[in-house]
Amino acid sequence: MEIHQLQYVVNIAKYQQFTRAADEICVSQSTLSQQVTKLEDELGVKLFERTTRSVKLTSAGKEFLLYAKRILSDIDRAKHAMKEFAGLSRGKIKIGAINSMGDRLPFLIADFQKLYPGINVLIMEEGSYKLLEMLETYEIDIAILTPPTDRDINELIEVHELIDDELVLITSKNHPLAKKNRIDLREAAEEKFIFPSRGHSAYNLVLQACRDAKFEPEIVCESSSLYARFGLVGNEMGVSLVSSKGIKSSDTEYISIVRLTETIKKPTVLALLKSSHHSPATLAFRNFLLQSV
Repeated sequence: MEIHQLQYVVNIAKYQQFTRAADEICVSQSTLSQQVTKLEDELGVKLFERTTRSVKLTSAGKEFLLYAKRILSDIDRAKHAMKEFAGLSRGKIKIGAINSMGDRLPFLIADFQKLYPGINVLIMEEGSYKLLEMLETYEIDIAILTPPTDRDINELIEVHELIDDELVLITSKNHPLAKKNRIDLREAAEEKFIFPSRGHSAYNLVLQACRDAKFEPEIVCESSSLYARFGLVGNEMGVSLVSSKGIKSSDTEYISIVRLTETIKKPTVLALLKSSHHSPATLAFRNFLLQSV
């Protein structure tokens, strides 16, 4: 059974004759008759009663006509839906992001949706290790993360740098180090530290920074929430190393920022699988983000 045969049945039923049906779909009457006979042979039933003056549907033909119209309608809807996706009037993207992007990401998403209002965006916040796992298992389409320092990223993942950032030390307003603009990290060796959670690549980045400064940090708390760490530091529970671009001006009401004499890089990258099967919506968001950040 072929799609054009379904269309032939619908047209013959509409005009109840082969001549007008053949004219509308631009085929010869003999071709139309042969295709219908071929279809009837395949189905094992007669779809039409033919006379010299007219063609009428049999009981089986009337039943078959309902299915033919439904199938052709579904095909038309499928074609229309795919045209919408190709034109980016519809679509869905699942984005995973580290929480240090939490302040900036909503503005980027809002700007993207102004360009493509029909695309639905789902955002999930996780640590970088989890995001890479979700990317590899197709749970998300795009990940925004800090590359792990203790492992290589899968060669099947393409990576684009978005933000070239650095770590800074944050302290409470009353902390002695708050009076300094810049310090060697060794000066914080005796401090209590608030760390990112172990599921975040920032944990290993911060730990390695302390070890490179020749001390083992005393970790009194771990949190996956950047703003929880701000709150703990502001309440004098300890100090923390955080991304400089993750700090808003409103946060400095409670904390002080101290830069480091030895710069510790903290890049943020866009990652997605190397594949030729990405949806148009995913590719549009990738291109938008690379141009916007």
